[in-house]
Amino acid sequence: MTVATVLSPTFHRIRQHRQAASPDSLPALPQTDPLARLLTPREAAARLQVAEATLERWRTRGGGPRFIKLSGRVVRYADEDLRAFVQACAVVSTAGTG
Repeated sequence: MTVATVLSPTFHRIRQHRQAASPDSLPALPQTDPLARLLTPREAAARLQVAEATLERWRTRGGGPRFIKLSGRVVRYADEDLRAFVQACAVVSTAGTG
């Protein structure tokens, strides 16, 4: 018996497993999953119709939408956080109450 004959069934099982676990065969993430779609600062700025620099200023000074800091330089925004920010900014009047 050769080594190829002994390893052949194992090799074929590994190949089948890899093919079964290919990205095309994996189920799509549900849209309720917060990781389903994270927006880059450029995409978030375009969605809010503000400059990317405005988002950066809001991140450093506060007052903007919640953001996710994945690492030292990687920032992302969840679509639901942008929607919540816009809803929080909605006002009926600019007149003061006092």
